[in-house]
Amino acid sequence: MDLVEKLDHVAFAVKDKEKAAAYLTNVLGAKEVFDMEWGGFRFTSFLLGSGSMLELVYAADPGSFVNRFIAKRGEGVHHLTFKVRDIDEMVAHLRSQGLNPFDINTDNPLWKECYIHPREGLGTIIQYAEFPEDEWIKIWEQSSK
Repeated sequence: MDLVEKLDHVAFAVKDKEKAAAYLTNVLGAKEVFDMEWGGFRFTSFLLGSGSMLELVYAADPGSFVNRFIAKRGEGVHHLTFKVRDIDEMVAHLRSQGLNPFDINTDNPLWKECYIHPREGLGTIIQYAEFPEDEWIKIWEQSSK
């Protein structure tokens, strides 16, 4: 089975983006490459070493999913994102394994996704995403100019 191509990134829910970014850049040597608003929250992506990706998710709105997560569990790992070859096949595979993918969204050709709840994902939210990596690299390159 070759549905999962790679672990794309680890995302951390944080209250203070600047403080968390300082840790990633000063302590780990990561390079901030992208910052974007998406559906009521922001995420900032960092490259580390030979291409590992880390992400900070944060929001100003106290009622956002990010801040609800932090209030319940504290700051820290929010989700793991696995890049998949085909999201529809992945959803079918997850269901065949007795799992219940949710928030399935295939409307955006640049980012198709679904999630597995922590109770089914080894205690962590698991995100599966199908996306054209070369298109996202172009977006990152344009945003860093």
